[in-house]
Amino acid sequence: MTTYCGSRRTTGHGEADICGEMGPGGVHQCAACELKEHTAEEQKDADKYANYAQDALVKAIARVAHESVAAHNSAYGDYTTPPWERLPKKDKDHTCAKVAAFLNNPDLHPTAHHGTSVAVLTASQRAAAYVFHGVVHAIAREQSRD
Repeated sequence: MTTYCGSRRTTGHGEADICGEMGPGGVHQCAACELKEHTAEEQKDADKYANYAQDALVKAIARVAHESVAAHNSAYGDYTTPPWERLPKKDKDHTCAKVAAFLNNPDLHPTAHHGTSVAVLTASQRAAAYVFHGVVHAIAREQSRD
């Protein structure tokens, strides 16, 4: 839908273009309305490609990334990470949200979801964050191959 605000722009010689009114070149649209329309179209395009936590592919990537981290943790003697099937729904949802965030923001750092507590992570916890991040992006790259 085309946006018009009715603003007046003086063109010279006492003439004016009014946003939304017919002029010699057709219906005039001011620069602000054009920009709003353009920005709205860009957002629609971005939304087409956005990843959401409830998407089936995001859930599948989350499961693989979680299981990879669980295997990593087991290799370091930490057997506290339950398999995907036994994760509470809130933990699955959180994992899916992390995957969607990494997919939608490819430059997001692997430890970004730890916030300020990143400074107190052990080497194994930092490595697990990198494993999770790496698995997410590796699957995404594989999915986008032609």
